[in-house]
Amino acid sequence: MSSKAQAREKDYERGLRIADRRKAIGLSQDELAHRVGIGRQALSAIENGGDFKVSVLRKIAVVLNCSTDELLYGVFSSINEEMQDNIMNELKRMSEDEIKKWLHMLRAVNDIS
Repeated sequence: MSSKAQAREKDYERGLRIADRRKAIGLSQDELAHRVGIGRQALSAIENGGDFKVSVLRKIAVVLNCSTDELLYGVFSSINEEMQDNIMNELKRMSEDEIKKWLHMLRAVNDIS
């Protein structure tokens, strides 16, 4: 095994978070893979801890209606339910254009941090 392969360890916890979130919203692997624009086998590999591009992670997060941090680190789960409800209520009141601007702003802030 090459040193590159050894350096890239699988992240099973991350894969479980993605699979759990997918199941919680009632999507099959085929459905999520199709919505993200990847093959089911690629999604299966991701859910089993494999590597993927950042662009794929962002698409998965959008389809699963969560943050990339939640998928990578489980961070969002630390936000209490009341705050999650408040966030969802605000999003429901926004137009699609407003949500796109909001996401762009969040990503910019995240990139700075």
